Amino acid sequence: MKKTLSVASAVTTVAVAAGLLIAAPAQAQTTTPVELPTNVVVDESFDPAGEVVTADDGRSTRSGNCKDRAFAVVAKMTQSLNGCSVIGSKASTQVQYKWYRHQGNSNPCIWGKSFNSRHAPTWTTLNCGTGRSKFVPWGNVAATKKMKGLTGTGWAGVQWQ
Repeated sequence: MKKTLSVASAVTTVAVAAGLLIAAPAQAQTTTPVELPTNVVVDESFDPAGEVVTADDGRSTRSGNCKDRAFAVVAKMTQSLNGCSVIGSKASTQVQYKWYRHQGNSNPCIWGKSFNSRHAPTWTTLNCGTGRSKFVPWGNVAATKKMKGLTGTGWAGVQWQ
């Protein structure tokens, strides 16, 4: 038996970076059901109305409608807006995060949302510097990607997916 969730008919993406409000126009989408295998645990962050990627082979990379995100990192821990929702189909699923500093005067340290073997959300370090790509543990969880970060001083604008 598979669970079915319906996808909303419009999506508006809004990003806030370096004090500027950047909005993308709403785009009409057809209603497409999102099917979840019975072994998948649904996290409260999962958004079936947004961009959804299924990691069938145990590893997820950028695909489908997943777009880059941006967020401003300062000397206080800040979280990004939500990224794509990922459906992990196996207990061994890993999800890839890619990020880079595209502006600012400091190199940030970045963490990505991940899940432990009990399906509890955790934060995995994605390292510090000007950018990285890293796979994090996800498992058979349906959830939405998110990042958090901070700088020692100054600020950084970070692009990620």
